[in-house]
Amino acid sequence: MYMYRLLLLIFIVASPLVSKAQSDKPTGGHFGVKIGASFTQIAISGATVNIPHRALQPHLGLIYRYRYNRWVVQPEAILSIRGGTFQQEQANGSRITSGVSYYYASLPLLLGYIPTEGLTIQAGPEFSYALNAGQTGGPSVNNDLGLAVGVHYDFLDMLNKFSLHVRYIYGFTNVSPEATAAYYNRNLQVSMVYNLFPKKKKR
Repeated sequence: MYMYRLLLLIFIVASPLVSKAQSDKPTGGHFGVKIGASFTQIAISGATVNIPHRALQPHLGLIYRYRYNRWVVQPEAILSIRGGTFQQEQANGSRITSGVSYYYASLPLLLGYIPTEGLTIQAGPEFSYALNAGQTGGPSVNNDLGLAVGVHYDFLDMLNKFSLHVRYIYGFTNVSPEATAAYYNRNLQVSMVYNLFPKKKKR
C-alpha cells in the first residue's frame, strides 16, 4: 500500500507546480540519460531462515521518450543491482546479516498519459536479464518479468532539461536460489534524467 500512497502524494504535490507549464512540442521524441537509486527488497514465500530487508543500490540507463498529444511511449535500457539484505536468527537469540546482489540488464516499455503539462503517469512491463545468474549471491534464473508503475515529472525554467522518475517494479518471476522458498524482486526506483532534446531548426 505504501507504493500507492507515495504515487498519490507525488501527484497531489506536483500537479499545482506543473499546471502553469506550456507544451511547445506536443508531438515528437528525444533521448535521455538517467541515473538514480533503487530501494530493493526480496519478497519471500515458503520455508527459509532469511528475514528480508531493504538495501540501497544504484542504477543507470538510457531512455527514448516519444510523445503524441497527451500520450507517451517510453522504452528504456537500464543496468541495475537488485536483491537485498537478510537477517538470520541464531539459536542464542542474536541475528546475523547477509545480502545478495542481483545484477540486471532491463528493458522497460512504458505507456504514459499526461493529465497536466509536466506530469506523466506511466505503466508497463519490464523484461530483465540477470548477468550473474547461477553464481554465488546471484539469482537462480536468468529472466525476470516485472510490472513498472510510476510517474515522470519535468522540471521547469532553468532546470527544463531535467526530469524526475519515481516508479515501483513488481517482479513476478521466482528468482530463488533456495528450493524451499520463492524469492520475488521488489524495487522502488528514484531517478534523475538529463533530456537530450533535438536542436530547434532555424526559421
